[in-house]
Amino acid sequence: MIVTVTLNPSVDRTISISQLERGTVNRADLIAVDPGGKGVNVSRALAAYGSETFALLVCGSIGSRWFNERLTELDVPHHIVLGNGATRNNITLVEGDGTVTKINEPGFELSDAVISDIKTALSELELTDSWVVFAGSLNPNADLLTYNKLAQYVRSLGAKVAIDTSGDELRAAIEVGPDLIKPNQHELSELVGRNLITIDDIVVAARELLDRGVGSIVCSLGADGALFINKETAVHAEPANPVAGVPVGAGDILLATFIAGGANADALANAVAWSAASVPLEGTAIPTKAQAAGVTVNVNTSFDASRSLVEVS
Repeated sequence: MIVTVTLNPSVDRTISISQLERGTVNRADLIAVDPGGKGVNVSRALAAYGSETFALLVCGSIGSRWFNERLTELDVPHHIVLGNGATRNNITLVEGDGTVTKINEPGFELSDAVISDIKTALSELELTDSWVVFAGSLNPNADLLTYNKLAQYVRSLGAKVAIDTSGDELRAAIEVGPDLIKPNQHELSELVGRNLITIDDIVVAARELLDRGVGSIVCSLGADGALFINKETAVHAEPANPVAGVPVGAGDILLATFIAGGANADALANAVAWSAASVPLEGTAIPTKAQAAGVTVNVNTSFDASRSLVEVS
């Protein structure tokens, strides 16, 4: 089973306008409203993929009923821990010329009681040899060691740990030696403190983290696909043809299908196909198996050192 923990989920709203006019009223069309937050997206993708998953998330009293209804409709087994606040909204604004602007609310603070409830919920699951995925940004004023401490806790229950976050909270989390992390190019660059321009740069940076105790790394590279690195190998996979659309949530689908496929080099190509298949879809919709099968992926184990990557923002 693959358990996801989302401490700061969001109602993801995708809207479109012909052109954003600052300082005036803009009329928009609502494209999609999806249950979001990285961990929630991972569980949604796993359910669509056909893998056993369980989503553990924290919602405020405003939003918890909606999340329960939507996840039930999507056949995602879940448990919601109630916090004191309103579940945040994240907005993706798509303009007529293809410009994408994201506006993410911060969410609400977590109490010690909520963290205790999360641990209790985790203790009631059978975690031996299961994956637990901690994903997304932490809540306002959260202890930067929150993921670190929760990872240590589920490790004591026999779980394998995957972490997908960024910045200082990712830096703190890797000290626990997670089995897998999924940064993008920019997030990996932040961790090692330098620009990463080529695939070779990514490999060198990733191996520095492996030397610090991280088990393996999947680095998402946007239009350039993704790279898997562990102590034995480095494999790059990318769509054979450019994919147009809005890539919001594509990295979450990459992580979900990579773990479901075995979390190894052989799983990378299929994970990239699922991720790429999501890009043309509205909102943070999950592709079907047929849509993923329609994406051709090239796999490389030797890299052109002179090729610059398209930077992921």
